[in-house]
Amino acid sequence: MKKAQNIVLLLALILTTGRAQDAGNQQILYKLSEVPVVDMHTHLSNKSEYDQAVKTMDGWGGVISISLNGGDSGLMQYAKDSLNNRILLAGRGKHFSPTEIQVLKKSGFVGLKSHLRYHTLASEIADEQIEKMGELNFPFIGLHVADPPEDHYYEPDKFMVAQQDAERVIRKHPETNFIMAHGFYLTNRDADIDTLRKFFDRNPNLYADIVCTKWWDDPQPSYVKIRKLLIDYKDRFLFGTDFQVHRSAPAFKYMREKLETAKPLTFGMNGGPFPGLALPLDVINRIYYWNAAKIIPGVKEALGQQGFKISDLPPVSSPIIPDLDYNPPHIQVLLHPDTVKLSDDLLNITVDLSSYDRTVAARLNIMNYKKKLVTTLFEGEIGGRKSLKWDMKDKNGIKVKTGYYRFWLILEENKSAESNFNLE
Repeated sequence: MKKAQNIVLLLALILTTGRAQDAGNQQILYKLSEVPVVDMHTHLSNKSEYDQAVKTMDGWGGVISISLNGGDSGLMQYAKDSLNNRILLAGRGKHFSPTEIQVLKKSGFVGLKSHLRYHTLASEIADEQIEKMGELNFPFIGLHVADPPEDHYYEPDKFMVAQQDAERVIRKHPETNFIMAHGFYLTNRDADIDTLRKFFDRNPNLYADIVCTKWWDDPQPSYVKIRKLLIDYKDRFLFGTDFQVHRSAPAFKYMREKLETAKPLTFGMNGGPFPGLALPLDVINRIYYWNAAKIIPGVKEALGQQGFKISDLPPVSSPIIPDLDYNPPHIQVLLHPDTVKLSDDLLNITVDLSSYDRTVAARLNIMNYKKKLVTTLFEGEIGGRKSLKWDMKDKNGIKVKTGYYRFWLILEENKSAESNFNLE
């Protein structure tokens, strides 16, 4: 790491680097000597995973990771002595007495991760616990409520009850900071985004991480609304990856490209592709490190140990050009009929990656409605457009039955594009 520096980004710096833009033209990654990254949502369980996380961060530009898996004093001491505090630990659990919260804070944990889903409502957490957390500046980190609304276990009524219950608890305890996991699961549809805006407006103690949910591959105009949401509430979002050791640096490099550039990219678990968000530099600074340093104890000090001096003043805003809109092009990767007759014998599909600036390793699977693999139609390198045909047979050469199916294009690591069709 370079020597200690003040990375309050001055307007002059933004102008001289040519990055003061709001038009979505940014095509290069920012220098991480200027913009350190704090990953506040990771899952690490032992020393070897801590070591692997640090190596992976070195590959994509991360500086500090916060593990939400809890841990013991031995792990905390190892992170401090051997890894120079590049791994910080959050406690894990739902119900604690005020004394137990005090012990967690004194032991060096930087907050509390609680995974509620539908099993426990936020209002079931004792008021005295939440009040003690606020008194000690011990935030909820990665508080999970409900479940993402794209899988088979999604129950809309329970989801809405859990979300609204959590928001009432947040409003009841303004002295305690709440960082909600996965964008509070309210970044999937236009109406969800509008709800999250209202939650932010009512609760200055509410924050959310940007860990991947369906927001990244929602159709426009939601995509544009998400970019505006991140800009308008730049003081409320924190960077996170949901990192586990089986994932490697390229996946997180693409996450940075998604935020920093306008390149057409797939992303994370849910694909796309869509153009990058090309967020202004002051927004990037807040999301990457400044918000975390402000509300999570220990982050500012840990960044200081890596040579970054974090100012108490927020990063300077980029100049916004009046009447300049961000209008990303529509990108469609999987081209095929929505309905196909089984009697046709062949289904034609085109994989169009012509908007990419590189050739990528790809695998095109066909899945049934139960998300089980039917067959792999292609595996290899793809660049530009490629036409493929499916003979309606599974991997054993047996003719499939009518029903709903899905093309699942997997690009490189943990990036995908999906498209459904009906076989009659």
